[in-house]
Amino acid sequence: MTRAAWVHRFTDAELRSRLKGAELQLLRLIERDLPNKGIASYLGVSDGEVTSRMASLHKTLGLAPSDRPTWLQRQMAETQQ
Repeated sequence: MTRAAWVHRFTDAELRSRLKGAELQLLRLIERDLPNKGIASYLGVSDGEVTSRMASLHKTLGLAPSDRPTWLQRQMAETQQ
């Protein structure tokens, strides 16, 4: 599922009722279609922190992936080796 597809699955009211300030900020940056590095730079955090926050956001919205590793998790594991 592309970012645009899952971002627009919820109304603004649903998002405001489910998300806190930092989560909403992250969602707005995702909506701008910024890459993780761009989001990390804007927030002043590491790429790994962005990945962690995105996973938390997915979980909060009920979009958590299955137990299988995601493409992003596989890529990060490969770069850490």
